[in-house]
Amino acid sequence: MTALVQAFDSEATYLAAIDVTLAAARTEIRIFDHDLQAMGLGERSRVEQLTSFLRGGRDRRLRIVVHDSDALERNLPRLIDVMRLYGHLIETRRTPEHLRHLADRWLLADAAHGTIRFHADHARGKLVINMPTEIEPWWRRFEDLWEESEMCSPGATTGL
Repeated sequence: MTALVQAFDSEATYLAAIDVTLAAARTEIRIFDHDLQAMGLGERSRVEQLTSFLRGGRDRRLRIVVHDSDALERNLPRLIDVMRLYGHLIETRRTPEHLRHLADRWLLADAAHGTIRFHADHARGKLVINMPTEIEPWWRRFEDLWEESEMCSPGATTGL
């Protein structure tokens, strides 16, 4: 796979970049977003991409950090179904109140690929493919954010 950094500046090219990043994923996907809606992760095609990725093996991992896990559960039923089915491969966390001001968004794959949106209010950012050095700071930042965030289980059924 050839190395690539490509800017985007519209919602359509942002979503296309997400599709490219998802297609490149082989072992781990890391996502940071408000509630995953703007990423289109409730759309049938992206849910199918995520399902295909997770079906690829027991070593696959999907780690998600969101600001609003309640909105995720209310508005993305297809994704919640995937979370229920593949819960052993998926972990979700919610940011603490003091980090909810963070406005950038990203979907990273395998510490080498990513779609990075610089601010939630503007569809500007970059698609990065096969460039671990470009993704490495974002990968580390996700890990820091992960450590600060609290566990949550969207779609989990409680009770007997």
